[in-house]
Amino acid sequence: MALGFLTLVSFFTRIPVGRRIEYKEENFKKALSMYSLLGAVIGFFLVLTYLLFNNIYVDLIRGLVVTLCYIVTTGGIHIDGAADTSDGIFSGRTGDRIFEIMSDSHIGAFGVLSIVIIVVSQVVLFSYIDIYSCFMLPVTGRACVIAASWNKKYAKKTKGMGTLFVESINTSVLISNMAILFMLCILMPNRTAIAAAAFGALAVSYFISCKLEDLLGGMTGDTCGFIAEISQIIFMILVLFLQGQLWYT
Repeated sequence: MALGFLTLVSFFTRIPVGRRIEYKEENFKKALSMYSLLGAVIGFFLVLTYLLFNNIYVDLIRGLVVTLCYIVTTGGIHIDGAADTSDGIFSGRTGDRIFEIMSDSHIGAFGVLSIVIIVVSQVVLFSYIDIYSCFMLPVTGRACVIAASWNKKYAKKTKGMGTLFVESINTSVLISNMAILFMLCILMPNRTAIAAAAFGALAVSYFISCKLEDLLGGMTGDTCGFIAEISQIIFMILVLFLQGQLWYT
């Protein structure tokens, strides 16, 4: 399980794990039960960055630096998936043509727009959320990916990097990750707002995944990235809404 988790860290982040990790499919599948904990590892780096720039006069600078930390830590893997998914689903095409567009190495207009929207949203929202929400952001994002992939099949006819991931998300993996998310939520001082925002993001993510399933026939690695990024933005907006920071008093 430990080696499998290190495989997850090396596969989904740019965090050095200290030594070369041998990939074993069985270890990878077992470690998916702790996939949400990967978000806690990413959240640790976001919190460090947040603390370093917490006293800066311009909040947007903190938001920018935390966003850069997130991109560097994850290698932008989920943003890339979000861009590819946006190019495909908004292309107006159907069937295999969507997958061809998503697999194209060239980015299209909708892909560029999605990257801009995601990055700008993160810069702005990271400028306002508290440090506890900052920590829970990637945890929630990865829990949402698990929820979105649950009970789904891999959409592409050809096997891809996301095949094993999507096809390994069973009820046991779902429950384990939801338990991790819940336990971490209740450890936060503002647990009510964070928990409500997290499970609100989960609900929206599952709804989006069902729409993607109707369109594509299932989930792919790219759509998992799309869900991760969208759910994290939803989480931050809901946290600010529930804490009363989206309106004047």
